[in-house]
Amino acid sequence: MNSQVTTHIRSTPTTCGCCGSDSSTIAATGRDYIYHGSEDTFSYVRCDGCGHFYLNPRPDITELSLMYPANYGTFSNRFQGRANLLGRIKTIVNRKRLKSVVAHLPLRARVLDVGCGNGELLIALRQARPDLELFGLDWHFPVETRAALESQDIGVIEAPLEAAELPAQPFDLIVMLQLIEHLWEPEESLRRLVRALAKDGRLLIETPNTDGWDRRLFARCAWGGYYFPRHLNLYNFERLAELLNRVGLAVESQRSLPAPLIWVYSLQGAVQARFGWKTSLTKLFAVKNIPLVAAFAFLDTAAIAMKLTTSNQQAISRKV
Repeated sequence: MNSQVTTHIRSTPTTCGCCGSDSSTIAATGRDYIYHGSEDTFSYVRCDGCGHFYLNPRPDITELSLMYPANYGTFSNRFQGRANLLGRIKTIVNRKRLKSVVAHLPLRARVLDVGCGNGELLIALRQARPDLELFGLDWHFPVETRAALESQDIGVIEAPLEAAELPAQPFDLIVMLQLIEHLWEPEESLRRLVRALAKDGRLLIETPNTDGWDRRLFARCAWGGYYFPRHLNLYNFERLAELLNRVGLAVESQRSLPAPLIWVYSLQGAVQARFGWKTSLTKLFAVKNIPLVAAFAFLDTAAIAMKLTTSNQQAISRKV
């Protein structure tokens, strides 16, 4: 964790991306509790018209390098499977969640992972299904990540989704794991992806859920799903389904998923909001604290069994 505050992030006011209203109520205020990349305090608001949650003001897209520093988790070896146990667990969990969808893909199906980070999921898919045509998209690829993906015959598209040139041949499956909440223009971005899907192609999304039972414990400041200042739009089941329907997708399933990292980030933020950024207490709630992450995964699994909504969700939809 970087203890040195670097600079201010240039931000501009915005309106609700769902209904266009400029009337909203502040739901939470907080800072960059994870990377300490800015001195700024940010505000999450709830639209007075439709209830959508969004960051307002929000960073300019030109501030990407400040929002996502070189040591950002999915760019570094922070979660890499070969580097640590947490990475291996993360890869196993993601493969399990995708297993049923991937199993029904035809031979030589084309798959795009949007926001693929260090590419571990794509490499795992290559090992599980050597026949697939795989592509990864992210706004930045470190040299070593690009080399690792290309060595596995995985296509690399380096650009923000909003400006990326996608291949002309359609995809059978597009995966967006913890990505839609980072987009400046989520609806237009989804429309671009729908155009890139084959007939009956599927889009799989995982994203935080504002109806998570634990959000009420940290709602005014430190809930990990806010992830100041990187999460620009947040959804519950209802608002995500409405968005998918608007862009021409039929929702096939929605379900809650365990959210152990959101729990950890919530505790990191709460401790720093109470005791300051330099408090050593944050070391107790590091993402590499495997027993703590496992405990929260078990807690959320139990909550799901009791029909509670967690702070993480998955939606699978089909092009209609």
